[in-house]
Amino acid sequence: MTDNNTASCPFCPFTDSDADFVSQHIEFCHPETGVAGFLEETPQESTAQNSAPLSVDEDGADKYVDCPHGCGETIETAELSSHLDLHVAEDMALDDIGATSARSTPDAHGHGYDESFDDEDPLDMLESHKGGKRGMQRDSTRANTAKPPRPHSPPRTISADGIKKLGRSELGPHAHEKKMPSWLKKMLEKGGNISKQTQITSDGKFTRRETVENETDHLIPVLARLCEQDKSVQRAFFCSPKVRHICKMRREGGFCGYRNIQMMVSWLKKSGGFGHEHFPNKGPTILELQDMIESAWDMGFNSSGRVETGGIKDTRKFIGTPEAQALFMSLGIPCEARSLSERSDLRACDALYIDVAEYFRSVCSPEDETKVVQTDLPPIYFQHQGHSMTIVGFEIRDNGSANLLVFDPMFKTSPAMERLIGAFVKPSDPTRLLKAYRRGTPYLQKYKIFELLK
Repeated sequence: MTDNNTASCPFCPFTDSDADFVSQHIEFCHPETGVAGFLEETPQESTAQNSAPLSVDEDGADKYVDCPHGCGETIETAELSSHLDLHVAEDMALDDIGATSARSTPDAHGHGYDESFDDEDPLDMLESHKGGKRGMQRDSTRANTAKPPRPHSPPRTISADGIKKLGRSELGPHAHEKKMPSWLKKMLEKGGNISKQTQITSDGKFTRRETVENETDHLIPVLARLCEQDKSVQRAFFCSPKVRHICKMRREGGFCGYRNIQMMVSWLKKSGGFGHEHFPNKGPTILELQDMIESAWDMGFNSSGRVETGGIKDTRKFIGTPEAQALFMSLGIPCEARSLSERSDLRACDALYIDVAEYFRSVCSPEDETKVVQTDLPPIYFQHQGHSMTIVGFEIRDNGSANLLVFDPMFKTSPAMERLIGAFVKPSDPTRLLKAYRRGTPYLQKYKIFELLK
């Protein structure tokens, strides 16, 4: 017999004291019923957890909308068009590998791309903007036994009277909530569903592989092969293949910053990089990362973040580069934060291309003319207004345009990409699969400032 305070699923024996958790169970486990939000949050609980409406900013103007594609994201109105474009790219990659219909073709005239780079030697053109020479060999392990200095992160808005508290523009639609919904906290504690799959290896043998629904290993070698097969790519560079793509779970919300930290940690753990011993288990989870950031503030690393955000523990507030930097520095893991902004003679996106290209070319021999270069470099934490990603590569196209190659935590790995892992199959059109990982000038030119953490 069910307790009066216990909610139950009308379609199976599942019960829980949290009505929101049961509602979440119905939506995920019984999607065929078409029932969403079967058990509504009580008005009292909603008021306690969210002190302000989600779709209106401090000035009362509509700022955030739910994604009409149904991914569960709440998007800034100004970013909705770009967000939907990336869903189109995601859907394109869902097609079968051998599909031949609706192929995308490179624009022979470079339409929609930045043509400021020289076709003959695009990396030298990037260098001419910077006015320097090739960098010295970068220490890809970041080994440093000395105590790290106090971090200096890219500046945030400071008022004349001191530290300014951030609002929805910086912290997202849940900037003023005191506590995330209990169903979401339980979902984050549980993590992605784990399953075991049988796969055929390249030598024809069967192997059992454990997978997590929102995590994908061995994806960078697939991207490298696709760039090799894409005739429009002149040169491409990739970071260490030991980075795991980690994306959001359904209805998770704005935890991109945490997911990118998890991707950075995945490289640390697999490569045995300096500080990997701080992450001995499968985690860290988002909730554990929140505790670690709060602890970093207690230790004095970017401690103004606590005043700016009002604290992040058990909330859905966005985090950014200063929080990621504080976490790593508090653990003695050396890292460098950099802010790249627009100048009178250089767009912010071009400054970004120059910096990222220099990062990858710093470990390449000047004589190396390999089309696709695989390095052991760590990935780069990448932030712009409202969103963050993990940079795993950089490419120059044959029309002179440049693209960042990223793991975007907002979008999942498509089945077509998953089928290419460990299987040397040549897709009919690699550009279709690469589109979801490319961020070029049409996307980046909207922003006036970027932040990187290396």
